[in-house]
Amino acid sequence: MLNRLFAVSILMADDMARGLAARGLTRARATALWEIARHGPLNQRQLADRLQVTPRNVTTLVDALEQSGFVVRTAHADDRRALLVKPTRKGSAAARRMDAESDRLAEDLFGDLPAADVATVDRVLAQLEQRLSTS
Repeated sequence: MLNRLFAVSILMADDMARGLAARGLTRARATALWEIARHGPLNQRQLADRLQVTPRNVTTLVDALEQSGFVVRTAHADDRRALLVKPTRKGSAAARRMDAESDRLAEDLFGDLPAADVATVDRVLAQLEQRLSTS
């Protein structure tokens, strides 16, 4: 069973990497963009906290996203020292596409399976995630 879980994980990661690369994104950049689009505008410290990475790592991610036209840094209205990162139209559209593609993938993978089976898989995966995150 563990071999099958590894195989599915690798297939999904490879598929995601190909899809993101076609849009000029890495997994890390896509995750940052998704957080900014969903919860932004954010300052870089907030983004680092959400991504559970260092501020330096976020600076590199935001630099790349900004150079690619996905985000823009703007002055914070209340704190002149702080910059906010917000999605551009291109970034918002990319985040919406990622959400739509995720929904389509879920439908392709689970749409014709019995709801009880899907619920069981979801429950077991949640338990595995919990065990791995606390070990």
